[in-house]
Formats: sequence, structure tokens, C-alpha cells
Amino acid sequence: MKFFTRFLIVLAGLLATQQVFSQTNNVGIGTFTPDPSAILELSDSTRGFLPPRLTTAQRSAIVNPAPGLQIFNTTDSLMEFWNGQCWIPFILGSCNDCYFTMTASSTGDTVDHVTNNQVSVTLNISQTNGNPQDILMSVVGSFPQGITYTINPNPQFSSGQVTVTFDVSPLTPAGSYPVVIQGLCGTTTQNEIYTITVTQCYHVSVINSALKFDLGTELYIQHPLAPTSQPICVTCDIASGVFLTSDTNASPAFTTGTAIPSGSVVAITNNGYIIGDGGNGGRAYDPSQSPPLTGAGDNGGDAMHLTIDATVQNNGFIWGGGGGGSGMAFALSYTLPPPVNFVTFGIFLGAGGGGGAGGSVGGTPPTGIIGLSAYANGLPGTPGVLGLGGNGGVLNYPIPINVPSVVITLNPNAIGGDGGNYGYPGTQGAFNLTLSATLIINVPFVGQVSIPVVNNVAIPIPFPPPPPGNAGYAIKRNGFNTTIPDNTYQTSFIKGQVGP
Repeated sequence: MKFFTRFLIVLAGLLATQQVFSQTNNVGIGTFTPDPSAILELSDSTRGFLPPRLTTAQRSAIVNPAPGLQIFNTTDSLMEFWNGQCWIPFILGSCNDCYFTMTASSTGDTVDHVTNNQVSVTLNISQTNGNPQDILMSVVGSFPQGITYTINPNPQFSSGQVTVTFDVSPLTPAGSYPVVIQGLCGTTTQNEIYTITVTQCYHVSVINSALKFDLGTELYIQHPLAPTSQPICVTCDIASGVFLTSDTNASPAFTTGTAIPSGSVVAITNNGYIIGDGGNGGRAYDPSQSPPLTGAGDNGGDAMHLTIDATVQNNGFIWGGGGGGSGMAFALSYTLPPPVNFVTFGIFLGAGGGGGAGGSVGGTPPTGIIGLSAYANGLPGTPGVLGLGGNGGVLNYPIPINVPSVVITLNPNAIGGDGGNYGYPGTQGAFNLTLSATLIINVPFVGQVSIPVVNNVAIPIPFPPPPPGNAGYAIKRNGFNTTIPDNTYQTSFIKGQVGP
């Protein structure tokens, strides 16, 4: 009797503690009115329902699990149930539905451009449900300029490792950029957030037009405390409407200079105009001059010189100067044939080459010419956005020479080569000369008698025709690397060669 009494007391305490309330067909714990549709209703505001917690191995060791049996899988951190055929997570519908887990080796990394310009994250993928199949990978996010990525392998077949590599250009603005790396298999999606942090480079802003711009010099003007003996990252932004030019074809309009430390990373964004100087037109072949004149047109000036590897983003104009046209002018000496071979004359004849686009001079006659001469100047090349190559001079009118008893007529056709437009070489001119001579004698009782001696005989030029000048480089790499491929360009944005 005492035992039974004690049992009733313990049972009453348990029921009071757990608040178990039974109606006719259902039981409520924590509620007086369990829902009629539920055989058991649990209700509490401070505690939850705790099912059995088993590892995957323990779960799989259950003998003859009943359909609907539920557990919490501590290996996968998932609620699972036995559907009569397999253990599957609550979120799946059948044994063949794909389910996988995905974990990342890192939540983010930093790019400083000098020590690295790419970062990678490794994703460990483990398929835990369904037939082995492809898991498709993707990256979701709003990328700024200059960030690209590769995924390898993609797709990943069932379980394995996937590497996502992000390449970051020095042109990418500083900041932190979160992205979502996503895996998709059937109806299952897994996401990992990864943050790319890009550090600030030393920035050079070019807002005023300049002559023979040197990036290294300007860097230390704008950032006097920047390191001079260790690699750094430098970005340069040339504003819209800015003109960077040169007043000589021997100097580029823009150079990265020699002050930036070796091994640095340089990125240039051009929104303005970088224009090389035009080559002067050839003058004449005259070895007596100092320095000797060869008649060749000068090469056009280069727009940009690299002295370090550089990323170049060109949204503006990079134009090499036009080459100068060749001058076609020579000092000639000629002795007439018998019976007037006592006559020898000398003359300087020809035409100057036109100057190349970018601002240049046309060919003019050399100084110190003594004696008879005839010369047609070449026209200068014009500068600026609308600059053009100048035309070569043209000399094609008869030139009489009077000596005692002989009338000589020279018929020159000297055409100087035209100057090239931006990015184009100059052209080679042409020269030919014919001579006619008539002997005049006095015959008694008759008067003067004209006797033709030669008629339109060709007089050869004494030297090979001089060559025209080449176009200036748009970008002369000088052995360094850039992002614009080597080629000869004639587009609105680049005129001239990009090359070694």
C-alpha cells in the first residue's frame, strides 16, 4: 500500500512538471487543448523539441527502421527521416534527389598588386545523397572594372575540390567586394560568401595639358613620400580634354620615365589625347651640309614610351606622329654634247617633302647654295586633333639658261613626298629632268641660225631616291609588356604601331 501511494505521488509530480494533459484521443504537453488533428502536441515558449542525435554511422546501424522514423544527423547537421527506402534530409523528396555540402578554404583575401594580383579559394564538395552527378558552379556578384575569374573544374562531378581564382587588374578601384560562390545540383543550392579586398595604389591625376609628360616625375610631385627603392603600385588617370604632346620627334609625348622603382605595377587610363610630333619633310641631298642632308623624311614622333610593364586602358586617343615625305632635290652638273661640249653648267633643283601630321616643317632648301637654283618647299604638317600631313613641293616649270651662243631649257618634274597622317609613313617623291639645247650662230648675209643640239634628253639624278620617314609608334614598349597587343593600328583611338 505504501509503495502504491508513493508511485501515485511520483506520477502526479511528473505530470505536474511536464504539464501533460490528455483528452480522449490525443495528448498535449504544455497545452490544455492539444489540436484535435494531432495525437501529440508539444507547446513551450522557452524550449524546443530534441529528437535523437546520431552520427551517420549510428543512423545507418538502426535495424529495420520504420518508415517516418526521424533523427538529427550530427555528421551532416541535418534532420533526416526514413522513407521506407533510404535516409534522406527533410528538404528532399526522393532517394535520387541530389544533396551535397560545400565548405570554403577562406572567407576572403587581399590583393595589393605588388606581391599578388590574384587570389584563390578552394571549395570542398561532398555529395551525400542521390546518384553521383555534376555539380554546376557559378559566381554571383557585382564586379568592378578589372576583376575576372575562372572556375576549375566546372562542373565538378559528385564529390571533390573546386578552385575559384580571381584576377584583379591594377585599374580596379580600391575597396572590398563580396561575391557569392554558388553550387547547384538538382534542386539543391549551396552558397559561400567570399570577399575580395583591393588595396589603394598611388594615384596620379593628369588634369592639365603638358609637353613631354613623365609619369615618374609627376608621381613624386603628387606623392613626395612615395617609396623610391621598393616596388609600388601606380595608377595614372589622364582626364578628358587633356593633350599630352611633344615638340620634337626625338621625345615621346608620354613616358613612364625612370623614377618609378623596378618591379612596380603601373596602370594607365587615358581619356585624353596622347599625340606624337610629326616628322619633318626631307630637304635635299647635300653632303656638304653639317650634318649632311640625305633628303630622307624624318620619322614621326612616338606617342607613348614604356620603361616598365604597364596596363593601358585607352578610352581616348593615342596617335603616333606622321612620317615626313622625302625631299627630291639634288645638285646637278652637266656638259653638253658636241659640238657645244665647251658648255658645262651646274644647277640645284628639286622639291622638299611635306611634314608629317602632328606639327612639323616641310622641306626647305639647304643654306649656302651658290649659283643657279630652283626649289619648291614642302608644306608643314598640322598639329591637333584635325592635323594632317603636308603636301610635298612641286617643281614643274621650264627653266631657261642662257650662255653665249647656246640656249638651254631645263624641264624639271620634281615632286616632294607627302607627309603622312597620324600613324602613317610619309611617301616617296619623284624626280625627272629633261634638257633641250639649241646652238645659235650668225651666218653672214643670213643672220642668226638656230641649230638644235639635244631635244628632251633625260638627265639622271646622281643618287638613289631618298626614303620617306616612318610613322611614330602609338606605344613603343622598349621590351616591356602591356595589355594592348602588338600590331599596327589605324582606328579612331590608336594610330600607329604598338610594338617592341
